[in-house]
Amino acid sequence: MKNRNNGSRIFMTELMFAILFFIIVSAICVQCFAGSFAKSREAKELTNAINLASNVAEEYLVQDDYQGFTNYYDSAWNLTDDENGAYKVTSLVKEAESKGQCQSMHVVVSTMSDEEIYSLVVEKALK
Repeated sequence: MKNRNNGSRIFMTELMFAILFFIIVSAICVQCFAGSFAKSREAKELTNAINLASNVAEEYLVQDDYQGFTNYYDSAWNLTDDENGAYKVTSLVKEAESKGQCQSMHVVVSTMSDEEIYSLVVEKALK
């Protein structure tokens, strides 16, 4: 008597290869989505840091008696009063060394663990 299982063996082998291919492609897609999510989060963080540093720089350029400060922000970039936030913005004013030189301000946006996200140096001529 002949064995008639040849067709089903080929079908099962083909089905296993299709499932294996699907698993490999799925794993690659999950890695791509996870990587793009992390990049998106980093880009959003950088954009918010640039906006805050630019705002501080504009304030410095407009005011004649600007003093440095440190502000704290929560994870949604809302201003908070305490040091338990997620981010901080620090501005330091450096006076001109001699007459005729520019006064400068250094703005640093960082995480609470002092990991720098963005920094900016602004100079202005004094009157």
